[in-house]
Amino acid sequence: MKNGIRFILLFVVLSGCHFGPAKPEGFPKKLYPCELTILQEGVPLQGARVGLSHQDENQKNWGTTGISDSEGVVQFYTYGKWKGVPAGTFKVTVVKQLVEGPDNKEITYTLIDEKFAEPDTTPLELEIKGKTTQTFDVGAAIKKKIPN
Repeated sequence: MKNGIRFILLFVVLSGCHFGPAKPEGFPKKLYPCELTILQEGVPLQGARVGLSHQDENQKNWGTTGISDSEGVVQFYTYGKWKGVPAGTFKVTVVKQLVEGPDNKEITYTLIDEKFAEPDTTPLELEIKGKTTQTFDVGAAIKKKIPN
């Protein structure tokens, strides 16, 4: 029995078997740890969707996103599966919405200035060269209805 287990382990090691999803062709070779803290008026902002939009056209296929926790801290995943961020310069987008009302009459509000929602309008930029930690403040709290 022990020889059978050893054989299986040896086969797995020699065959180069990797556990987890295979990375797509062209995927960045290295991902770096990145921890952003998102504040609103100096207070940690929980539940914000944060995206990093790579400014290199050749790297835009690999979306990098995360959600802020109760401390406002965001851990990022690239392509939704791999923890970390590739090297480069990014525009940082931050979105937080609130939905109120009954199902048939829901109203959606944005709780952050809309300029933070799009890579073309956000003033937030981030450069990744290695492990990165940074804090951004998205300014005053708002509650603006989003048109249907």
